[in-house]
Amino acid sequence: MLEPGKILGDRYEIIQKIGAGGMSIVYKAKCNKLQRFVAIKVLREEFVKDEAFVQKFKSEAFSAGGLSHPNIVSIYDVGQEDDLHYIVMEFVEGQTLKEYIEQNGPLSSTQTLEYGMQIVSALRHAHNKQVIHRDIKPQNILITHDQMLKVADFGIAKAVDSSTIVAAGNAIGSVHYFSPEQAKGKYVNETSDLYSCGIVLFEMATNRLPFQADTHVSIALKHINEEVPKPSLFNEQIWPGLESIILKATNKKQELRYQNADSMLEDMKTVLANPTVDLSSREVTETDVDQTILLTDIQTSFIRQNEKTTSRLESNQTPGVKMSTPQDYYEEYEGEDEEEVSTGYKILAGLGGVLATLLIVGIMAAVTFFVLPSFNKPQRVVVPSVLGQTVDKATAILEDKNLAILLAGEEASDTYTPGTIMRQTPNGEKVVEPGTVINVVVAKQKEVIEEVVVPNLKGEESANAQSILSEMDLDVALEWEYSDELDRSKVISHTPEAGVRVKKGDTVTLVLSKGKEVVLVKVPNLYNLTLDEAKAKLNEVGLRFGQTVEEHSDTVEQGKVMKQSIAENQEIEQGEIVDIVISKGPKVEEVIPPEEDPNNPTTPDTDIPSEENTPEEEPLATITRVINAPTDKLQDEYHVVVLIEDDLGARTAFEGIVKKEQFPLPIQVSGKGKGVLTTYFDAQEEYRDNNINFDEVTQ
Repeated sequence: MLEPGKILGDRYEIIQKIGAGGMSIVYKAKCNKLQRFVAIKVLREEFVKDEAFVQKFKSEAFSAGGLSHPNIVSIYDVGQEDDLHYIVMEFVEGQTLKEYIEQNGPLSSTQTLEYGMQIVSALRHAHNKQVIHRDIKPQNILITHDQMLKVADFGIAKAVDSSTIVAAGNAIGSVHYFSPEQAKGKYVNETSDLYSCGIVLFEMATNRLPFQADTHVSIALKHINEEVPKPSLFNEQIWPGLESIILKATNKKQELRYQNADSMLEDMKTVLANPTVDLSSREVTETDVDQTILLTDIQTSFIRQNEKTTSRLESNQTPGVKMSTPQDYYEEYEGEDEEEVSTGYKILAGLGGVLATLLIVGIMAAVTFFVLPSFNKPQRVVVPSVLGQTVDKATAILEDKNLAILLAGEEASDTYTPGTIMRQTPNGEKVVEPGTVINVVVAKQKEVIEEVVVPNLKGEESANAQSILSEMDLDVALEWEYSDELDRSKVISHTPEAGVRVKKGDTVTLVLSKGKEVVLVKVPNLYNLTLDEAKAKLNEVGLRFGQTVEEHSDTVEQGKVMKQSIAENQEIEQGEIVDIVISKGPKVEEVIPPEEDPNNPTTPDTDIPSEENTPEEEPLATITRVINAPTDKLQDEYHVVVLIEDDLGARTAFEGIVKKEQFPLPIQVSGKGKGVLTTYFDAQEEYRDNNINFDEVTQ
């Protein structure tokens, strides 16, 4: 068991255990790279040396990894550390559909259809990707807090191909929900998933299962021999259209069920839109070539004797833990009523179907003399080697030995012809029990990867450099550094260097210039300082002294600073220029008496005109705005530009590189009249303030 705090794959921090199954343990974890919660399914320690179990565990990610649908639990990552095998998947808060039905069932016809459409939609996506789930049940369906259903646990799913068969001894699925063909050990396809979905609809609408018995074998036999009862027998309120959908989906005959998810989804939409519609007019008259078979007393007795047989999975199951997340989080349900049929009686159920079929074609005598005696003492078989054989040929060879085949994936090979078996487990000559699953890997064409030479991209603009690499089928990674020589976004260097041969698809890392390193400093208060004192104070913080203008002042002593072009405490880039205004002291008005005409003496005029005085220009108002980092893109630093447009025109109020720890960032802006303040992060507009009014600012 993993302890909280353990790190997997250098990024996933274990928080707590949230569930357990016969094959794996599920933990809640945090992805430290993407800052999100995930669920991590870890293969139990006792199975890590069993290649078959490891392969089955990996097949879940192989099957579900290519699926992307809102109603399917997403697979994010697959990893291995020493003997630890794990799958990283979407973390879902909520509960299982099984828990929801137990708490709220029976559900209304409307809710049953709405939930059912989400399940069928997920199956349609999987089937279109050639993946059959094979274990649809409420325990594998999760409900989020906003009523979104998500299908989980593709651990026994497999791709559809010519060998998509549940051979004798390989019946897979949960006994209450699996189809007759799964119980018999026959071919499965999309209709098998839709049968299980029909059973789930039945359970939602009635709050019970269609078949109940004391043993799992008895339930499996009911799936084979008995028709699914009408849901209306247990819920009179069910809509006739919904009942018709359930009965068609759960027909014993595959050819009479819904043949694809699209047709089932269409009927569900029709009934939901028109609750009074009746779809029960279908007539089932075709003769089933694989008709229902009544097992003989001998066969039934033998199967019941094997009820004591339990599989490795069942013997290792542990009770689920009630938590805020689903009880059986992406794992097989732990309740005793939902255990899978053990391998032993799955084998025998398949054999029972074969024997009964032989009875139908008239060779019961052969069965009596040769097959039935073997029941009491199953014969071990030697695994034949199928290396180099096609899938079809290998399937026939293994079935002839009463062995099953499971395609575990494809790998490139220099030795084997594409489409033939290149590896099998167990290997040839191994002695195994009848019904053992043989995992095979199929050879595929080895990819020929072209090589290209990395060009010299130093000094290129980032966009141009990335375009060049993209045309060469190379991936690009970006890093940023300050540079005194190169403008922002130009390439400083790259790895691999120019002239190196690389494979198409490899990654070239571009180191881009952030321009000269920007250091922000606070503007000091220069008020009432002498010219020399002001220069010294600006020099202390790395700011440059600009122009000096003199003006009269009644309040500031002559020779001292009365105004500064950038307000105190405003953060600006080091090296910026600050202009100042020096006081000339109070203005002295000189009185000049008029010349007196000796011939016309006058009384001195008391209204002596003063020196022409142009009114002082009104000082600019200053406002402060606080800027926060954008929440949708988290970075260590940003290139921030603040523009102001007012009665004085458009200009830059602030520009610089701001680190994330500097936010929230106060910005002081001076201006006149009404204006608009626009803030850009890395050349993209993030904030706009259209309500700037400097006239309302108190000077």
